[in-house]
Amino acid sequence: MIQEIIDFFTGIPKDSWRDVVLSSFLIPLIFYLFTKLRIWLVSIQPQKLVLGGFQKSKNDILIFITQLSGAHKKNNQWHLTQNQLYLSRFPQLHPHDKTNLEERHYHNIDPVWSQSDGLCAADIFNLLGQINRHNGIRIADTLRDWNEHFSPIFSIGFSPKTHDLINICYPINFQLREEFNNLSISGHNLVLGASHPSDAGILQKTYTTRSKVPVFILAGLGTTGTEAAGKVLNENCISFGKLYGSGSFCVLFKTDITKGSDYYEINVIYPKPKLFRALWYPITFIKWHLKKIYPTIKTTSSTTDR
Repeated sequence: MIQEIIDFFTGIPKDSWRDVVLSSFLIPLIFYLFTKLRIWLVSIQPQKLVLGGFQKSKNDILIFITQLSGAHKKNNQWHLTQNQLYLSRFPQLHPHDKTNLEERHYHNIDPVWSQSDGLCAADIFNLLGQINRHNGIRIADTLRDWNEHFSPIFSIGFSPKTHDLINICYPINFQLREEFNNLSISGHNLVLGASHPSDAGILQKTYTTRSKVPVFILAGLGTTGTEAAGKVLNENCISFGKLYGSGSFCVLFKTDITKGSDYYEINVIYPKPKLFRALWYPITFIKWHLKKIYPTIKTTSSTTDR
């Protein structure tokens, strides 16, 4: 009786009602599953795997560089210089003097940092922009942000903060021998130094042991190596994501001062990618395998991580 009344007023047969009800459930379900699939496909993109902890963080991303202040030495002790003066020189050509230089004076602008640190930081900003992270990124204040261990960190150069992170992060797969000014990496006998015109650097992705937030260390023995570290990460980020996903890894590379920071050569990467990632991205794996940059020595956990 009820069905007959519905059919009379709507003109829709009983079987059609079933189709309407079924469609009202199926269409939203398909749309929901498609949305979830799209989000999942985006999340497993190699670049976003490497930088996932940075992209999703609700805290500011901190970029630590070596902040410098003017100082003078007296009685074998270092003292901050008050009202430190700085000089900028620039060409100001005259009709009869093509080499003329003029000056602009500055004071009280500390802290300052090196050009290599700044260029490396620029590569980091560029890379974060590629994953649509445009806000919540800042150059860290070394004194104020020193104990901030819940924010993702990029540490540039072998600054005091980098040495601090070496002690509180796991794993650390490189060895810095300051007395010999050289770098080496787990799983390989290669040792790179900074004898002119050569320079060397490392790129280490790791995590803080307590808060488990991601950390990148980008550092060279000299300024050219530090500047090049940003390019190593920027230009190879997709390949790192393919072979290491969100995991940790370490890269040892060399560069040449006379060729500039655009030139670098990756010599070793540690550890060897997991089998399933090598099978998933065979072309990238084989390309790097042919360059013989994977570990050649079996290591124990003690030598691998510290």
